[in-house]
Amino acid sequence: MERTAELSLIRRMLAHLAAGTTDEAPAPLRIPAAHHADPVHLERERRHLFRGAPIAAALSADLPEPGRFLALELGGVPLLLVRGADGRVRAFANACRHRGAPLAEGAGLAAGGRLRCPFHAWTYDLEGALAAIPLGEAGHAACDREQLGLRLRPCSEANGLILVRAEGDAPIDAADWLGAVATDLDALGLVGFHFFDARTTSWNANWKLLLETFLESLHVFSLHRETVHPHYFSLPMVADPIGPHLRFPVARRSLAGLRDEPERAWRLVDHATVQWYLAPNALLSATRDYALLWRFESPEPNRARVETRFYTARPVADERERKRFDDAFALQLRVTGAEDFPMQEKIQRGLDAGAAAELVVGTTEIGVVHFHETLAGLIASDARLQRDPA
Repeated sequence: MERTAELSLIRRMLAHLAAGTTDEAPAPLRIPAAHHADPVHLERERRHLFRGAPIAAALSADLPEPGRFLALELGGVPLLLVRGADGRVRAFANACRHRGAPLAEGAGLAAGGRLRCPFHAWTYDLEGALAAIPLGEAGHAACDREQLGLRLRPCSEANGLILVRAEGDAPIDAADWLGAVATDLDALGLVGFHFFDARTTSWNANWKLLLETFLESLHVFSLHRETVHPHYFSLPMVADPIGPHLRFPVARRSLAGLRDEPERAWRLVDHATVQWYLAPNALLSATRDYALLWRFESPEPNRARVETRFYTARPVADERERKRFDDAFALQLRVTGAEDFPMQEKIQRGLDAGAAAELVVGTTEIGVVHFHETLAGLIASDARLQRDPA
C-alpha cells in the first residue's frame, strides 16, 4: 500500500499493543437471525447486491492475454468474462443467442479467437459479435445478425481488478467504486500478479457467516488456538473504512519487534496479512508474494458457495517454489475448511432451528459491524435507485 498509510497502520498497531487497546466501532450491532435464514431477505440480497452492485469477480491475472475467458455466476446469473483482441475485458451473459446454451465453462483460451457454442456451433468473435451459424444460415436469414451478438453486462478493469455487474446497463465507474482502495492495489502491484490455482467449495451456512470470519481476529486465540494463534495476535485490530470497503491488516506476533527498529525499515507485509473487504461479497488477502481473492454467495439462505483464487506476485520459478505456493494455498483452505467454516455451519443450524432471535456484534468486532452496515446501505440505495432511476 501507499507508504504513508503503511506507516500509519504500523504506528497504530504498536500503540494498541502498548496500551492493550484496539480499534472499535461506535456501538454494538444487533443482527436479526432472519438475515441469515430468511429466503425473503436472501432474495433482497440477490437482487440488490449479487446482481445490482459491482462485484470484484476476478483479477486481471485471470485473463492474461486476448482470447482468455473465465465463466462464473453472480447472483445465479451465468456470465462469461473474455479479453478481446483489443485487450479489453468484456462481460457477456453466458448464453448463446440461439437456444441459450452456455458458451463455455471454467477458464481457458478461445480456440482461433472464437467462442463456439457446443450445442449448434454458433460462433462469436471475442467482442461478442455473431460470426457464423453453421448449417443454419438459411434458417435465420430473416433475423438481423447485428442484433444476435452476445448480451453485454457492465464490466470495468482497473488496478488489476475486474469488476462486473450482473444486471443493469449503467457503466461501472471503477475509480468511484474503489476509491482509495485503488491506490492500495497499485502499491501492491496487483496488475502484475499471476494466476496459480482455484477452488470452489460449498457449505451449509449463509454466505455472510463465512465472510464474517475474516472480518475479525478476536476468535483467533480460541478457535485457532493450535493453528493460527501461535503466529498471530487476536488483538489489536486496526481497520480503515474506504467507502463501502474496508482495509484491515491481521498482525503477526513479530510486528511487536518493530518498536525497536527505525521506521525506514518497517514493512507491513513482513509482519501482517493485509486484507481488503471489497463490498459487497469479496475479500482480497495479500502477503509478501501471493494474494487470494475470496468470493461468497448463497443460492439458499443456509447454503453458500465460496470461490477461492490464488495468485503469485511473480511467475513460479521452479518446482520447489510451486510446492511452497501449493502448501500456502492448502493451509488457507485447511484452516478455513476445518475450523472457521464448520463453526459457521453449527451456528447456521442453530439459527435455522430458532435458537437465537438475533446475533450481537461488539464494538471490538469493527469489521463485522462495518460489513453489515455496508450491506444495509447498499440494499437501501439500490432499492431507491430502482424505484426512481431519474
